[in-house]
Amino acid sequence: MEAIEFDPGFAMIAIGSLPHTDPQKACDLMLRAFPEVAAWPQLPRRGFRENMYAQYSEGMPGIKIDVTENRMWFQVDDELAGELAEFYQAVIDEDLDRFRISAGYAAGLDVFLSGAYADDLAARPYVKGHMTGPISYGLTVTDQDGRASLYNETLEQVMVKALALKGRWQSRELAKAAPGAKVVLFYDEPYLHSVGSALISVSREQVVGHIRECLEGCGADITGVHCCGNTDWSLVFETGVDVVHFDAYEYMEPFVAYDREIGEHLERGGAIAWGVIPKDENVNTVTSDDLVGLMEGGFDVLESKGLDRHLLAVRSFVSPSCGLGSASEAVAERAIALTQEVSSEMRERYF
Repeated sequence: MEAIEFDPGFAMIAIGSLPHTDPQKACDLMLRAFPEVAAWPQLPRRGFRENMYAQYSEGMPGIKIDVTENRMWFQVDDELAGELAEFYQAVIDEDLDRFRISAGYAAGLDVFLSGAYADDLAARPYVKGHMTGPISYGLTVTDQDGRASLYNETLEQVMVKALALKGRWQSRELAKAAPGAKVVLFYDEPYLHSVGSALISVSREQVVGHIRECLEGCGADITGVHCCGNTDWSLVFETGVDVVHFDAYEYMEPFVAYDREIGEHLERGGAIAWGVIPKDENVNTVTSDDLVGLMEGGFDVLESKGLDRHLLAVRSFVSPSCGLGSASEAVAERAIALTQEVSSEMRERYF
């Protein structure tokens, strides 16, 4: 998978979620705060269907959601066969409307695509969407007996194909809403931090293969993978993704230890999104100077390993460390303000 070459130069990028419940207010904030990469807001506090796993489950064969108990699962029973036949016919036909994400599951996306922001989006160079990645989805969503769907070969294939095609539907709709913009689509993989532990039985081939299938099938101009914990980053780079996002606030040292993979990624045209802004109350105790210093420290380490510092700067985004959906509105807005400050300060230093 060949990466596309582009030069964000410390542009701001959002992970996606906000604590707001009003989708128009959340869209207004996203578009006002992120001038180059316009992103729709995920709003998990609106209800369980906007949970990052339930949000992309709509229409999957066998999926059951109980909003009163805030739980979801795959029901593997005699009815599943009929649902699988209908699902795979839609896959063969590439019926993207079958894989839509409706307003009941993503109110922020619905408002974002409604046409209310058409003039604004027409002027943006990038427009960003989000998906839950197949490894995190497959390890979190279980069957009725509590077995992870990633461990059931039938459900495993369903889940990967559905997430790829839901990504393609989203990319198509974002391209319609923002003509002329490059579509950026991230697959969020928080569960990658558990890969390799004694509790998780998943192979390197599964991780790389499933994420790669989603990236190659999603139809975006630029793809991204976000992991908010520490992981084996060589797995992520091996997928051929264009943008690698990591929590630079908590995990700078272990990430920059992958200097060889980072260097190869940059040389083939990829970018790094530095999640240097904390997602929690720490935003009230750090300054932009602190966070710029943290980024510069990461640059120092990579430069000492032979990486070109200017290339690092050219191929870098600045971002919160994770989604802001679990924060208060005040913390989220402070995190966004810090992201703006760090982006501006880094640009002044390098360009």
